[in-house]
Amino acid sequence: MEEKLGKLKKIGNWISAILLGNTRELIARIDERTNHILEDLKDIKPKVDDMYPKVDILWKDKVAPAHSPRRLNDYGITILNSSGIKEVIEEKKSVLLNLVKAENVKNAYDAEQTVLSVAKKLPEHCPDVIDRLKAGAFKTGANVDTVLLVGGIYLRDLIFPDLGFSVEEIDKHKTAP
Repeated sequence: MEEKLGKLKKIGNWISAILLGNTRELIARIDERTNHILEDLKDIKPKVDDMYPKVDILWKDKVAPAHSPRRLNDYGITILNSSGIKEVIEEKKSVLLNLVKAENVKNAYDAEQTVLSVAKKLPEHCPDVIDRLKAGAFKTGANVDTVLLVGGIYLRDLIFPDLGFSVEEIDKHKTAP
């Protein structure tokens, strides 16, 4: 009986050694493949970084074509009227205006960039509207970022007079009075 047990242990040891060797080989292959992937990622990252601003412009053009100043197209107007962002912006106008004023912008271009940035961060500034933004995005088939861009353009048009600018001045870099 002990003899059979001894033989069984030897066979078990051999099987374990074979399996361990195979496992080590698999790990070595995975490590080698991972190194190849890392090399490829080093090549890909600069290309993606270069593409990001271009893609950003393309999705913005879908609701507000790029000519200065940006204006909502029919799709953007549909999102504005159907998503509830118009009501949210009007409801939060004073809060958002104060956030823009706090940046102390000196010209219409900087004011526009600040307004769009404040609108993009609306969920941070006014967390009580997050569910409404999501529901509006779902209702219009857009994503929340698109709804916020549309809201930002609407906010710009709404508060520019309060900042001492007109939308037409965006390209002129006029200093605020």
